[in-house]
Amino acid sequence: MSTIKSKFNINDISEYFEFDDNCSSYKLINSIDYNDKNFNLTYYIDENQKLILDSIDDLCQKEFPFIQNPSSKILEQIFLRNKIAKELIINSVVQRKAEFLKFEKNDEDHKVAINIAKSVVHDLNKFIYKHKINHSLANIMLANLESSLNFYGKIDLLLKSNDNWFLCIFKFSKSPYEDKYKYEAMLQKKLIENNSEIKNIKIFVFNPLSDIVIKQINL
Repeated sequence: MSTIKSKFNINDISEYFEFDDNCSSYKLINSIDYNDKNFNLTYYIDENQKLILDSIDDLCQKEFPFIQNPSSKILEQIFLRNKIAKELIINSVVQRKAEFLKFEKNDEDHKVAINIAKSVVHDLNKFIYKHKINHSLANIMLANLESSLNFYGKIDLLLKSNDNWFLCIFKFSKSPYEDKYKYEAMLQKKLIENNSEIKNIKIFVFNPLSDIVIKQINL
């Protein structure tokens, strides 16, 4: 566990699970020790080692279903674009070796996703400078098992300055989904607060396709 995770008792469960594209779900890849505080997770793993909790995406889709039904082909293209863009952004954070992020594209096959990711990394660097960020945590996985609403989610990015924590959520849509983004932010905030000693998080949505590229969400 990283020093910052240990210091703030961040209960990251990503080491236990890996996403399986064949069944579009997370599967257990490492055994959970009975003495581990994540032991309760074993009650949410089926005989095929599949995690059977709702994800934040599942809850958002139930709360805010598509009004129109775009073709599956269009959805697949959008999901692939967003997946690649997010992976490029998170990779830039994970590979960070200096004060600022360095954008590194992996290929030229997805130019739209590359341009989106490059724009977000540029905005993140301005954000890092403005808020004097000194720690970053990307792509952590948390589960909420302490209430009637049990779910899990991936946290795109947590940034820390001397005085504040910042939750960064990446979106790539021209349409304003304010209520949906606020609902998702509330769920992510709940995950973080229930799985760490982090409180009073400031939340920002980074959306290079929106009129307001970096927007704070107040809950």
